[in-house]
Amino acid sequence: MERNKYKILTVGLIVILISASFLFVSLSSRVGDKTGGSERASLEYKGAVLAHIHRIGSGYGSGSSRNIHSHLKGIGYDTVQLNTFAYMRDRAETGLIVDGDPTMADRYLIDEIRNLHGSGFKVMLKPHIWIGGWNFDADNWRSKIDFTDSDKREEWFFNYRKFIIGQAMLAEKTGVEILVVGTELVEVSKYTGEWRKLIEEVRKVYGGRLTYAAEGMNAKNIEFWDSLDYIGIDAYFPLTGKAAPALSELVRGWKRHEPEIKELSEKYGKKIIFTEIGYKSVEGTAIKPWEWSDDGVASQEEQALAFEATSVVFRDKPYLAGVFVWKYFTDMDSEEKDNIEKGFTPYSKKAETKISAWFREGQRNE
Repeated sequence: MERNKYKILTVGLIVILISASFLFVSLSSRVGDKTGGSERASLEYKGAVLAHIHRIGSGYGSGSSRNIHSHLKGIGYDTVQLNTFAYMRDRAETGLIVDGDPTMADRYLIDEIRNLHGSGFKVMLKPHIWIGGWNFDADNWRSKIDFTDSDKREEWFFNYRKFIIGQAMLAEKTGVEILVVGTELVEVSKYTGEWRKLIEEVRKVYGGRLTYAAEGMNAKNIEFWDSLDYIGIDAYFPLTGKAAPALSELVRGWKRHEPEIKELSEKYGKKIIFTEIGYKSVEGTAIKPWEWSDDGVASQEEQALAFEATSVVFRDKPYLAGVFVWKYFTDMDSEEKDNIEKGFTPYSKKAETKISAWFREGQRNE
């Protein structure tokens, strides 16, 4: 009898120890999620922006675009962002020109999305508004679109909703994983009610994830993040005031901005996506990363250092769901070739080694 009692006690003790072990592992896992476990560092979207060359045979859906897919896969990207456009003649007008670019007809976009999915990529569709002609005009930029006249504002939103609903229907038809409902529309982003209505209408026709792409400094002013799945930021933040900075200086620069980004995520309970992040390969690239100017001395080193600093600061942040590197082209041998040396693309530059190391580090932790 005593022997049986000891057997029962022994079995009971073993059960308690096993249960305690499972509890410890469970608690450790939860603590790791908050304090820096490696499993949390993996990004959901390791993204590249793939810009369309506006020439049939060189843009979306083309053979040259399929070639760049292989390159992106080799770097470690798992998601590709495609940019579509509606056009305005002037930011004071309320009309939008949709389907005005024959090189970006739906059939080409559909082919591009199917090719990407066939290669194992997820897809983000990120519509833009372009104002005016080919030449960039800072005073005629999409961030400055606004209408103090309520009738004009209502008309503009009516036209914009038609554009975005069309994009949402295309995204649903092709199985696009994530859709951006607006890009850098700083002034009109303050009309929260209009955006909530738009988002509600989009959800009726599209079942994937939604975000909005805010200009970095404007993200904290937007009040409709709670209606979306992610907080999107086009993350062109100044990191330094000089050329040839050390890595430690760029890291300090990012650490000035990071607490505000984290606070925004915590306020809305939403993860952050850097819907764009990029640096030109020129000296001083991290001073004003948003500038498109071709001026400056070429420097692959500074571009690479800026991406390395980004990875150092954000590789252990569980609130960061993804990054989209600006940018690659559907045809790297096109008219954009002249812009490669000093431009934003990291294609075959030193920056790609830093991006690849970050993304593949995440793969090892999965």
